[in-house]
Amino acid sequence: MFIQYLKAVARLAKWGSLAVVICIAASSSAQNIHISHCMGSCPDSTATANNEIIVRHLFAASINADNGLADWVAYRVVEAALGVASLLPRVWRVDNLLLTESPYLRLSENGRVINQLDLSARADQSYRINALIIDARNNGRLVPMSSFAGTPFWSDLNYLSNLAVLPSALREGSWSRLDQAINELAARSGELFVVSGPLYLIQEPLNARDGPELAQPSAYYKLVANRRSHLAFIFPSDLPQHAHYCDQLSSLLEVEQLSGLQLFPDMQDSSTTELVAALHCTSYKDF
Repeated sequence: MFIQYLKAVARLAKWGSLAVVICIAASSSAQNIHISHCMGSCPDSTATANNEIIVRHLFAASINADNGLADWVAYRVVEAALGVASLLPRVWRVDNLLLTESPYLRLSENGRVINQLDLSARADQSYRINALIIDARNNGRLVPMSSFAGTPFWSDLNYLSNLAVLPSALREGSWSRLDQAINELAARSGELFVVSGPLYLIQEPLNARDGPELAQPSAYYKLVANRRSHLAFIFPSDLPQHAHYCDQLSSLLEVEQLSGLQLFPDMQDSSTTELVAALHCTSYKDF
């Protein structure tokens, strides 16, 4: 039985499942925990000390203990994982690893139920942008399905731990176009690490944000890095659909200041030049 277990771990490690096994082993011996979805170390902050860290096959997420939504997600994009996501089902699922209650759940006689509309019979149920099916409501996935449609674990991206209150104009516009550019770059040049999440742009710390009624972000960030370079973007929540993602270029320092998180600690002195060119943003504004 143990040999079969090791063989299963070896098969799953290709897509990051080994990180889950490492977390379990490390937590029992008080050692440092290394999560393969994060480059170096995962985002950290004293304000998120009460958050739950969820590690799935394809991503890791820090779930706010008060509002039940992700403060950040981290994932690794590689060519072998890419695929066509247009026909993959997008039905939200309860993340049973979570102790924190999601604001998208309600109690019923049969237990917890996700509040989501049944759009299966509607002809306009989806809008295809860059091989993505876009749900018509103002929520979406921080980790995009197109980056992992080539894996057997794509359904992990339907867990509520991957949900964000993403306005449709942003989700269908520059946010998804940046996702597509990241996929194309990973296919050309190798692995990329991504961290993304909401920015509330308020003066209270993350751990003081209680209740789903407060969980309406003012902006969203996305950080992209390889071993040599990094790039940061900030997207206002009211960004028009036609806006270009390169116009949202920011800096690692600004994202850290606005989020209260320590991000890519080993990348503070790295250059942005390589990824600016690789993501076709060379001709855009200085940052």
